[in-house]
Amino acid sequence: SSGINAEYGALLWEFFDNPQSSVAAQAWAWMDIGFIFISVASMFVETTPPITEMAKNDFRVRDGLKYCETITVLYFTIDLFLRGLACPSFCNYIKSPLTWVDTFAVSPYYAELFFPSESGNLDGLRVLRVARVMRVLKLIRRSKKLMTIATVMKNCVSELFLLIVIWTMGVIVFAMLMYTFEENHNAHIESVFDAMWWAVVTMSTVGYGDITPETVAGKLIGTVVVFLSMVFLALPLTIIVSTFSKVYGNRKCMVMKKRQNMIYASGPDDDDDDDT
Repeated sequence: SSGINAEYGALLWEFFDNPQSSVAAQAWAWMDIGFIFISVASMFVETTPPITEMAKNDFRVRDGLKYCETITVLYFTIDLFLRGLACPSFCNYIKSPLTWVDTFAVSPYYAELFFPSESGNLDGLRVLRVARVMRVLKLIRRSKKLMTIATVMKNCVSELFLLIVIWTMGVIVFAMLMYTFEENHNAHIESVFDAMWWAVVTMSTVGYGDITPETVAGKLIGTVVVFLSMVFLALPLTIIVSTFSKVYGNRKCMVMKKRQNMIYASGPDDDDDDDT
């Protein structure tokens, strides 16, 4: 442990990091999930027009939302502080992406608390309030399957980079071709940027339909883009899916071995009890 006695630090870290270690750890994990959902729900409720109007005219509604935010942030802060106090390596704890997620999740509250303005909002810090939505990412810590997905993304950085490069090249090339043939025939494509938006939507296989080709050449290009986009996306995604299967299989094997070791460790004790 970095900040307290090693023995107590190890127990405390096991309490936070492994919900299966005790009933109290499971209760804390479920309470953590509950606070996450309460915080996100409160954030969504604040954006509804009726609640916004009521908060302007009724101090009880305004204070209720503020108290809800304060309590959830206080809980997240305590959890962040205790994890840092009990972690085996503080340097590794600071470097962990989940630590940064936890930090950014509470930073908007303290930014507005220590740097208040007369209007109640800081224009320079309004972007920080968007970080409140990062509290949803805290669920990654509580889900082994989500952790598996994060591990897969980490192991597939090169494949993801290849996917982005191929996608970007396709967007640029096909956007320029579409603009060349649709420039004087399509009112929705007035610049290459408009054509790039069409290429982005089409190559991602979304197809909003807000911009469509009108010339024969443009429609032919659109047909080629739809076909090639499926091929370009399928190649790297196949590698990612294969990596996910391997990581998920390895994690299941580790869990099974851990359970077997626990069973074997408790076996001799049971035999001794039977002999007595």
